[in-house]
Amino acid sequence: MEFQKITSRNNDYIKNTIKLSDKKNREKEGKFCFEGRKLFEEALKEKIPLQTVFVTENNLSLFHEKKYPFQIISVSPEVYEKISYEKSPEGIFCISKTLDKLHILYIIYKGRVLDSPIILLDGIRDPGNLGTILRTASAFGYENVIMSDDCADIYNPKTIRASMGAVFRQKTARVKELPATVYALKENGFKIYSASLDKNSVSIKNIKIDSSVAFIIGNEGNGISKDVTEASNGTVIIPMEQNTESLNAASAATILLWEQYANLKL
Repeated sequence: MEFQKITSRNNDYIKNTIKLSDKKNREKEGKFCFEGRKLFEEALKEKIPLQTVFVTENNLSLFHEKKYPFQIISVSPEVYEKISYEKSPEGIFCISKTLDKLHILYIIYKGRVLDSPIILLDGIRDPGNLGTILRTASAFGYENVIMSDDCADIYNPKTIRASMGAVFRQKTARVKELPATVYALKENGFKIYSASLDKNSVSIKNIKIDSSVAFIIGNEGNGISKDVTEASNGTVIIPMEQNTESLNAASAATILLWEQYANLKL
């Protein structure tokens, strides 16, 4: 099978691909990028709408087996280095349409009582933390993740890599008014707890955890905003040894999600 080949780093197709590293261009084009064999295989498994796959020559044999419904372009190592985000790239770089039916922007997410629990994220700016939380939520069966509008972009390559493909199947709702969303969820039967330390915080061990409970995880540096905390039912803490640093957002989310998963499933 013959593949189109690009050997110039100044090729217009390559220039346009590089532009997708910027969030504004991703939103304008309705496209996002990721790379690596594992993520490529996950994308095929989840039937992600791939448009183009750039492949180095040493990986071309993977694509001779059958026809694919997307464009495959062979690129030289120099060209791949130009588009790659990785320090040690594997030589498979994908462009896909955004998953608009899976990842939705709301003004307020009014919600309903769902079969599976939800988690809320307030200002998670680090794409690695966001990706790890999405991966953890997927592992524990959380079908819905609600994020404030100032969270990191789920289509940031670092988010996608940290999620290990969870972005391809995880439902997310990005909301412009997270406090209003918290109030709306409470009206629909949810009990919302902010993971935050204050004088009224209670241990996670001292609340009844069922499918109607939802936790809010806050910003890595500043925690949960005052308006969101005031909208929630209360604040919870994870018991820890004294005189230790607080956990980062992804670690705290993992523990809280596991506690709820264990109460519901085990």
